[in-house]
Amino acid sequence: MRQIAILGGTFDPIHNGHLKLAEEACSHFPLDACWFMPAAAPPHKQDRKLASYAQRLRMAELATAPYEAFCVSDFEAKRRGLSYTSDTLALLRETYPDCAFSLILGADSFFQLEFWHAPADICRDARLLVAAREYADRHTSLHEHAEHLRALFGARIELIPAPLIDISSMHIRSLLAAGKKSAAQYLPPAVYDYIRTEGLYRR
Repeated sequence: MRQIAILGGTFDPIHNGHLKLAEEACSHFPLDACWFMPAAAPPHKQDRKLASYAQRLRMAELATAPYEAFCVSDFEAKRRGLSYTSDTLALLRETYPDCAFSLILGADSFFQLEFWHAPADICRDARLLVAAREYADRHTSLHEHAEHLRALFGARIELIPAPLIDISSMHIRSLLAAGKKSAAQYLPPAVYDYIRTEGLYRR
């Protein structure tokens, strides 16, 4: 079976941290490809105005273009309703029966996983590849939480053993809104140029 990693997210905007996380996952695990999958209707972002789906998809395409193993999927735009990870993974398994899926998660998402929609289904349908860094807002360690999810859901969890760039899309948006050129250091050049051309994230 083909080994496919899924890196989902709002990607508002996609940044160098996302690319580094995917690079390290592909470096440490025998993956055939990493599919970047922008959320069409992220359930946790319903109260915030986002760049359009078409813009976020285009930014992901520009960011991943230099990488042979990366591609961008519009899979979530092809169905209605909120973009629940559990539903996406179930449909992926049905659509691509010759693929085994891994879900790449940052530490913040990993610690919140059991509060997501249908976490048991997520753990059933995908192996979890988790950024190996601690999350400041939690009292339990990464390894302790991994054991907790293994016991609770039978989760298959692997840690991505590499230092990762700590960047947030929120911080980048605030820099762009303030007209700070320092935002460029966190973004692939093609993405930064696209944001400026489209006038995204301006106040």
